[in-house]
Amino acid sequence: IDAGHGGVDPGASGASGTLEKDVVLKAAEALKAELETRADYQVVLVRDDDNFITLKDRVRAGRAAKADLFISLHADSGPDSSTRGASVYTLADRAVARSARLVTKDDWFMKASLNGDRNVSGILFDLTQRATKNRSATFAEMLLERISDEQTLLRRSHREAGLAVLLAPDVPAVLLEMGFITSPDDEAILSDAGGRNRLMGAVAASIDSYFDQ
Repeated sequence: IDAGHGGVDPGASGASGTLEKDVVLKAAEALKAELETRADYQVVLVRDDDNFITLKDRVRAGRAAKADLFISLHADSGPDSSTRGASVYTLADRAVARSARLVTKDDWFMKASLNGDRNVSGILFDLTQRATKNRSATFAEMLLERISDEQTLLRRSHREAGLAVLLAPDVPAVLLEMGFITSPDDEAILSDAGGRNRLMGAVAASIDSYFDQ
């Protein structure tokens, strides 16, 4: 679980002074606590305090943990305070080539060819990346279905982008914008422990559904 921003990077802020870096960390802690009530998950927080972590290091943390799922938590912002709702990002097709920069010679798909055939390794990398992208999209849809019971969704709630934290070729990943911190309604949900806990409970339920499938 990756709580976005942190340290010198506060992220967005709400009208009441709520900082994105603070609410996403509290949400990450709530999600970890909820998942750890089950016996099936080993949960890793990319950051567990108010410190700054580079985007590359966030991705490296997920890969180092051999994560089966990577969730980056954020709060959206915009100039119109009436705009509210959650959305989920997965990796866009136009950005998949950037994933190759994260590959090392020690990755299994690079070592799989005993004779060092780069074409074979390249094919295995492409297949791995395609499967990862499909799994990410599957989870994103489950996530949106579950959280819609607790939070308004944007009209176009499943979006694609070339966000750095989504680039790992072998770790299914989504970025969840939990709502608009610039919306009084969403800010109230995100800054309230009860609201966050209910939202993270829905996220945990979507994780259960994903792994059940």
